[in-house]
Amino acid sequence: MKRDIEIIASEETFANLATFETIEQLNETVRAYKSQFADQLNKTELAVLDVLHRYSAKYTGVSFLRKSKIGELIGKSRRTIIRVCKRLEALGIIRQYEMKRPSDMQQTSNAIVIQPVPKVPKECSNDNTLSIMTDDTVENVTQEVNGNVTPRKSSISLKQIHTSKERTERPFKHKLAWIPENFYKLLAAHFNSIDEIEEYWRAVHAITYSYDLAKETKEDIGIQAFMEMKARRHKLHKPIAYFVGIVKRKAKQRYITELFNSVMAI
Repeated sequence: MKRDIEIIASEETFANLATFETIEQLNETVRAYKSQFADQLNKTELAVLDVLHRYSAKYTGVSFLRKSKIGELIGKSRRTIIRVCKRLEALGIIRQYEMKRPSDMQQTSNAIVIQPVPKVPKECSNDNTLSIMTDDTVENVTQEVNGNVTPRKSSISLKQIHTSKERTERPFKHKLAWIPENFYKLLAAHFNSIDEIEEYWRAVHAITYSYDLAKETKEDIGIQAFMEMKARRHKLHKPIAYFVGIVKRKAKQRYITELFNSVMAI
C-alpha cells in the first residue's frame, strides 16, 4: 500500500529541515563522512555526495535537486542516482523526505538532507572515533547558484543563537535502542539532550500503542508531526503538547485510512 505524503514543499519546510547553522559545519561534516567511508564509497557515490554538498547552501544541508538533474550533473541515469541515494541513506549520511507541491498536492522532488555526524560520548571515544578531517582535496561549499538555489545569508538570527544555546545545555548519552534511527537523527539535529528526544518518542509510542500500526508507520507519524510542529511560524509555549496533538490526529487518520483500504481490498 502506497504511503500518503504529508510534508508540503515550501521555504519554511526546507528551513526547518536544515541540519547545520553554518556552511563551515556542513563542510566539516562532509569531510568527516568522506574520511569515515573512504573504503566504502565508490566514485559515483562520492560524486553524488559532492553534488548534494554543493547545492545545499541556501538551506544549509538541504538539497531539493531532482534525481534526473543530479544525474545530468554527473553523467549518470536517474535510476543510478536513486540507487546511490538509498545507499547514502543506509549509511546514515543523508535522509530523504518525500514532498508534495502546495499547488496541487502532488508528489514533487524529495528533500535530501545531509545528516550531522552522530555525537560520540567522551567516555566512549577511542582511536577509532570519527574525527573531523581537514583534507584539502574536499571542496568547500561555495554558495553555488542554480535556478532557484541561492546563497544563504551568513548572518545568524537571534532565534538561531537561542537555539544554539539550548543545544549546548545537556550532553548526549547513548541512543536508546527503542528509539527509531530516523526519528532520532531528525530530533538530534534540534536537541542536545537524549532525554528530550526520548520524551517525544515516548509520546508517539503511547499514542499509537492502541492502533494496529506498523513500526515504520509509527516512526513516520512521529517524523511528520515533528516537522509540522517546527513549521509553526509562532513560538510555542508548550511544544510537546502541540506535538502530541498532531500525533493524535495523524495516528487516527492513518488508522482509519488503513482500515478502509483493508476493507476495500476484501
